[in-house]
Amino acid sequence: MVKGVNLFSGIGRKLLCWFLLLSILPIITVAILTYRYAQETIKNELLNEEAFLADGIKNHILTILNAGEYSSQFFASDEFIRRHLEILNHNPTNTHVVKKFNDYMIYKTNLNKDFYETFVLNPAGIIVASSNENNIGKIEFGVDYFTYGKQGPYVKDVYMDENTGEYSMAFAAPILKKRGGKFLGVLVIRFNANKLNEITTGKRTNIKEDVGTFLRRGKTSEAYIVNKNYHLITGSRFKEDAILRHLVNTEPVAAALHSGKEIVGVYKNYMGRNVIGATRYVKKMKWVLLVETDESEAYSPISRFKYRAITVVGVCIVGVIFISFFVSRGIIIPIIRLVKGMKRVAEGDLNFRVESNLKDELGELTNSFNHMTDDIKDAREKLLKLKADLEERKEYLESILKYANELIFTLDVRGNFTFVNPKIKEWGYQEEELIGQPLISILFDKRQENADQIVHNGFSKIFEVEVLDKQNNIRNVLLSTSLVKNKEGQTMSILGVANDVTELRRLEQRLVQSDRLASIGQLVAGIAHEINNPIGVIYLYSTESLKLFERVTNALKLISSIPISENTQRLNELITHLDHAENLSLEKDTWKGQLSHIADDLNKYCQELAQIYTVINKNRTYLYEYLEGSVKESVRCKDLISGLLDFSRQKEPEMRLSNVNNLIDNVLSMVEKQYRKEKIEVVRTLDPNIPDVMMDARQMEQVIINITNNAVFAMKEFMGNTEHVGVLRKGELTVGSRFHPDKECVEIFIKDTGVGISKNVLKKIFDPFFTTRKDGKGTGLGLSISYGIVKMHDGSIEVDSDIGKGTTFRIFLPLKAKKEQEMCVIKL
Repeated sequence: MVKGVNLFSGIGRKLLCWFLLLSILPIITVAILTYRYAQETIKNELLNEEAFLADGIKNHILTILNAGEYSSQFFASDEFIRRHLEILNHNPTNTHVVKKFNDYMIYKTNLNKDFYETFVLNPAGIIVASSNENNIGKIEFGVDYFTYGKQGPYVKDVYMDENTGEYSMAFAAPILKKRGGKFLGVLVIRFNANKLNEITTGKRTNIKEDVGTFLRRGKTSEAYIVNKNYHLITGSRFKEDAILRHLVNTEPVAAALHSGKEIVGVYKNYMGRNVIGATRYVKKMKWVLLVETDESEAYSPISRFKYRAITVVGVCIVGVIFISFFVSRGIIIPIIRLVKGMKRVAEGDLNFRVESNLKDELGELTNSFNHMTDDIKDAREKLLKLKADLEERKEYLESILKYANELIFTLDVRGNFTFVNPKIKEWGYQEEELIGQPLISILFDKRQENADQIVHNGFSKIFEVEVLDKQNNIRNVLLSTSLVKNKEGQTMSILGVANDVTELRRLEQRLVQSDRLASIGQLVAGIAHEINNPIGVIYLYSTESLKLFERVTNALKLISSIPISENTQRLNELITHLDHAENLSLEKDTWKGQLSHIADDLNKYCQELAQIYTVINKNRTYLYEYLEGSVKESVRCKDLISGLLDFSRQKEPEMRLSNVNNLIDNVLSMVEKQYRKEKIEVVRTLDPNIPDVMMDARQMEQVIINITNNAVFAMKEFMGNTEHVGVLRKGELTVGSRFHPDKECVEIFIKDTGVGISKNVLKKIFDPFFTTRKDGKGTGLGLSISYGIVKMHDGSIEVDSDIGKGTTFRIFLPLKAKKEQEMCVIKL
C-alpha cells in the first residue's frame, strides 16, 4: 500500500462507492424491469383470460336465447297447434280439443328439461291451452309477451313467476294461419332462468372453493349478468337473494347500456372493490355480462414474485459489496499514483512519468498516461491552432448572419426575441431594440393567439403575416419557424427565418389586374356592339326630336304672325266712333260691313289656331316618346359601362358573405348577349336554396369570366369548321350552382359542349403561362390565377372533360374556412 493512502477516504471512498453503485444499479434495474415485465405479462394474461371467459359465457347465453327463440317460432309454425287453436277460437268450450291440445303442450314442454311451461294465448289474450292446466282461462291481455308477441318473435327478460315463485324467461312468437297469414294467437314458452345461473354462478361458501369449478377459481372470481334496468338476473357469490333485487350501476355497466361499449381492465365492482374484469354486451336482450376477479387475489402471483425478487437482489448486493471491497483495493493504489502524476502534469511538468511494473490493465493505463503526457505536448500546440481556426469560423458565421438576404432571428419559449441579425435594420429597427421584446410587438393585429401559434406550433411551418416596420408601414412577410430542442427533446428556443414578400404581393395583384384587363379586352367588342345599338336609337330619336322642335317652333311663329291685335284696334275704334256719332241710322250699313269683315278675319284666325294646336299636340306626343326612349337607352348604356368599369377596377380583397346565384347573374348579364351573338346558348341552372358564402365577389367574378371565356372559345373552335345554313347555335354554355349540405360547401359548375381537353393537356391547364390558343390571344394566366383565387378562398377546382363532348369545371367553396388552413396561414 502506498504510504499515507486510506482506502476509505478521498479517491478510495469515491471509487468504492462508484464501483458499488455501478454494480448494484444494474442488478436493481434488471430486477425492476423483470418485475414490471412479469407484472405486465401476468396482468395481460389475466385480462385475456377474463375476456376469453366472458366471450365463452356470452356465446353460451346467445346459444340459449337463439335456441329458445327458434323453439318458440318452430312451435308456432306447428300445424297441429295452428289447427287446434283455430278450432278453439271458434268454439272455446270444446273440451275434447282442449284436452288434446294440453297433452300436446305437455309433450312440447318435455322436449327440453329447461322449459317450465308451454301455453297458447288466443287473440283476446286468454290462455286456451297450456302444459299447466291450472293456467287455462287466465287472462294475460296486457302482458308484454302477448303485446309484443303478436308483432313477431319476442323474448321477455328474467322475471319471477307470480304463481310458482320461479325465476323465468319467456319466448313468444305469433301463430299465423298458413294461408293468408291471419293472426290466430301467441305461443309462449316459459324458460327456466336458473339456466343462466348454471353458466355464471355457484354456491356461496366460506371454505375452500372446489378446484374443478370453471368460473369460480379462488375466493373472489365470479360472473354475473345485469339487465337493462341495472338489476342482477343471476345469483351473486357475495349477496343473498340478489336476483332482480340488487342494483348494479357500476361504470362498465353504464358504458355498455348507454353506448354498447365493452371494457376489459381494472375497475370497481358493485361492492366498491377494485377488480380485474371483462364486460360483454348482449345486444339482443340489452344485458351486460361481467366476469370479475378481485384485484388483490388476481395479483397475488405478482406479490409472491416481488418478495422472491427482493430476496435474490439483496443476496446479490451483499456479494457485490464484499467483492467490490477487495477488488477496489487492488485498483486504488495504482490510481492514486496516477492521480499524483496527473497533478504534476496539471502543474505543467509534462516531463513527469509514472513508474509501474503491473502487467494488467492498470499497467496499460499507466503506460497510456505516460503516452498521454507526450500527446498533451502535441495537443497543446494543436489546440492553439484549433483556437485560431474556431475564431476564424466564428467570424465567418457572423458574416453569414450579417449579410444574409433573409431576416434570421430566435425566440425563447415565451415568444421573446433572443437574437436578430442586422437585416432588421431595413425595417427601421436596431437589433438591440427587439432583444427581449415579444414577437407580438411587431405584428400588425397584435393578436396573442397568432403569436402563440407561431411559438407553440412553429415546427416546420410557413406563415404569411403582416408586420409593422419602424415607420408603421405594413409589410407582407413569409415566416418559417422551427423548434430547437436539446438531447432530451425539450424545446430550447424557436428559430425563425422571415422573407419580405411585400413587392411580390403587389406584383401578384398587378398580375391579377392584368388578367382582368385581358378578360375585359375579350368583352370589349361585344359590349361595344351592345352600346352601339342604344346609341343608334338615341341618335335617331334625337334627330326626330329636332325636326319636331322645328315644326313646333314654326307653328308658334305662325301664331305670333296672326294680326289679332289689328282687328282688336279696329273694333275699339268702331266702338269709340259709335259713342260720338249723331246719326246712327246713316252709318249703320257701314259699321255692319266693317264688323262682318272683322268677324270673318277672327273666324279664319281661330281655324288657323286650331290647326296649329293639333300640330303641336301631335308632335308633343311624338317628342315625349322619343325623349323617353332616349333616356331608357342612355340608362342601358350607363349600366353596361358601369358593370365593365366595376369589373376592371382594381380593389383590395374583401371577404364578405355573398350569394353565389347573384354573382352568376351579375357575370352573365355582362356577357350573355355577346355569347348569344356568337351562337352560344347560355343556360342557367341555379339552386334556389344556396346559402351565402364568405368570399371576395369581385375575384370570384373574375374566376367565372375566365372559365366561361375559355368555354366559349372551345365551342367556337369545335364548331368553327362545320358552320352551314340552318345551324342555330355553335354550343351550349351551362352555368349553375348546387348546395352540398353533407360537405358544407357550395358548388359552381360551368359546362360547355366544346372540343374537350386531352389527358396530357389536362395536367397543365393550371400552370402559369400555359395556353392552347395558337392565335396569340391567350395569356396563359386565366386558369392559373383562377386556381389561386379559389385556393385563397380555401376551395377547390375539379375538371372533367371528354374529347369531342365538352368540359365541366366545378368550383367548391366551403361555408367556413378549415381549421387547418386557419392554423397554417395567418392573415393579420
